[in-house]
Amino acid sequence: MNPFSLWQRYKLAQRPELWLGAIAVSLALLNLSLAWIHTRNADLVAIMGLCWGIIAYSIWTRRQALPLGSEPYSTAAGCLLIAWAWYKSWVMPDYDSFIRIQPFLFCLGLSLLASRAKQLGAYRRELGVLLVLALPEGILAQWTDQVINISEVAAQSTTAMLWYLGVEVKRQGVFVLLPGGGIEVYRGCSGLKAMLELLRLSLIFLVMVPTSGWEKLIVPCVGVGLAYGVNVIRLSVMTLLAASDYQDAFHYWHEGEGSNIFPVLAMLIFAGFCVFLLHRKDTPKTNSPPNPPATLPRWRLLTFASVLAGTLTVQVGTLWKAMTLDRQPFLFPQQVPLNQATLNRSQARPGQKGNAYSEILAQHQYQYQFQGQALRIDMSYVTGTTGDLLRFLENYPIADQVLQPLPQPQVRQQGANYYAVYTHGDRAYLSACLDPGGLATVEEGHFIHNWNSHWYLLGRDYIDDRCLWTHLSVPLNQQPPQQAFSILESNWLSWQEWWRNRIPNLSL
Repeated sequence: MNPFSLWQRYKLAQRPELWLGAIAVSLALLNLSLAWIHTRNADLVAIMGLCWGIIAYSIWTRRQALPLGSEPYSTAAGCLLIAWAWYKSWVMPDYDSFIRIQPFLFCLGLSLLASRAKQLGAYRRELGVLLVLALPEGILAQWTDQVINISEVAAQSTTAMLWYLGVEVKRQGVFVLLPGGGIEVYRGCSGLKAMLELLRLSLIFLVMVPTSGWEKLIVPCVGVGLAYGVNVIRLSVMTLLAASDYQDAFHYWHEGEGSNIFPVLAMLIFAGFCVFLLHRKDTPKTNSPPNPPATLPRWRLLTFASVLAGTLTVQVGTLWKAMTLDRQPFLFPQQVPLNQATLNRSQARPGQKGNAYSEILAQHQYQYQFQGQALRIDMSYVTGTTGDLLRFLENYPIADQVLQPLPQPQVRQQGANYYAVYTHGDRAYLSACLDPGGLATVEEGHFIHNWNSHWYLLGRDYIDDRCLWTHLSVPLNQQPPQQAFSILESNWLSWQEWWRNRIPNLSL
């Protein structure tokens, strides 16, 4: 072997920037892998990947001016931060909002490995970007809901746009109605998610790019306004399609691939606006003198090697767990005790795909005998639900029976719980969605209010859109509906109490 080649390799291993770059890449891959494994949310992974890319570009452009000379105490603090994030990555059984704050901890630990604690100001922009990433969407959405009903405002704007186009249109609350039909602007179609994402991107732009006072105000306004305006155009198109009875086209723009085109369009327009601002700026380059090449003492070389090896080990272990872990689908129990009722039959039923967002993962039917009545209980474990009964009945049958035309349920309340009673054909029904917190709802507003989300820092982060849809039913047999409803209600309390603490875990 060429001795000169060995010496060159040794000198290369003495360069701290190469070690730090390798560690940063491995930490970013670990974070993105965890985000994808536990969420399968392409939007979240894309935003996190964008933030990592912004940080990489920022560090690369300033690499020669960054201080690279940490001391033992700062290095130890950085190692502890990264090690804690490793531990959280390894023991994380399912989605945890820690995934969003993990990049900030990784970057802070890496900064302490690279420089002294008193030199952290050199990385303030990169750390600021990751703090913006850590902002929980749920708390922003909650604040918005307290200030304004975004669904009703979107319906008003859609109505105004159609009216200016000469369309005969009227509005009733969140319903936009044309002579041939209309739409309901519920929360998922209000554009709130797209507005929050563009608000996040605008804050990242303000952190990374020096801006004047008016730009600090106008950039977030343009981002949020673009998301809102593009969504209003989408709602107008869907209203015209619904009124024209073009159901295939309507579902394409509402739940199919077309539903993603408008948010992407808003993001591209906003990106063009940001590029325009950058070109307007006259920012002369500052030729700061580069730092002299740094060399690594042996203790720092061993530290960097250990951190890199540890990160790669956690990464491989995490991927191995994700590929080999046998996650069984949720199985309903064969027997559920019910006061004064005898179980006659219990059978599992296959799941169903409703649309691009909603899916029944598991179903089960229980048949009881109660005071001479045949009581049937149909359970559905649903993800992507809004907790709205009529929307559930539009997408799914109950025991293979499509309840069309849709019934007119009576919503009743017991404390913080809501359920609906109604009749259809020769049966009386009691329906409710048991949300992840064990509370019962039948309307979207109550379901949103009861979101069982993870809490950290400023508030809620993840929207848990699952529920156990429960349908109790008995034959009418010529008895008055109110008598049948009383039978259902007398069994509902016992049933809900048994299931209250048995909602499936989020990882299932």
